[in-house]
Amino acid sequence: MVSDAEAHAEEDRRQRELAEARNVAENAAYQAEKQLGELGDKVDPSSKEEIEAAIKEVRDSLTSEDAAEIRSKSDALQTAFQKVSEQIYAQAAQEQAATTSTDGASQNGAGDEEEVVDAEVVDDEKTS
Repeated sequence: MVSDAEAHAEEDRRQRELAEARNVAENAAYQAEKQLGELGDKVDPSSKEEIEAAIKEVRDSLTSEDAAEIRSKSDALQTAFQKVSEQIYAQAAQEQAATTSTDGASQNGAGDEEEVVDAEVVDDEKTS
């Protein structure tokens, strides 16, 4: 029995790697589809097509018996989505900076601050 397990150890390791690669790839495709749907029009059409093509390649590779191929397709998808994410975050930061610069001028006006008073609450009534 031990010799049988040793004989199949390499095959078991390969099957485990294949299952892990498939799980990671399937999760990456699912997450990319979900986030792409949530982002909607914020993603430019060419980037959206690139990500959708990468998702399709990942889904097609899930039937493969080559873990390295599945991992490479999954990595390509994650790289494509990362580029889009960076563009969206940069765009959001620019919009926030523009909003802050226009709002900041009106918020820094003189006389808008409240005066802070330091006080202590004292209970004058004594209970017997």
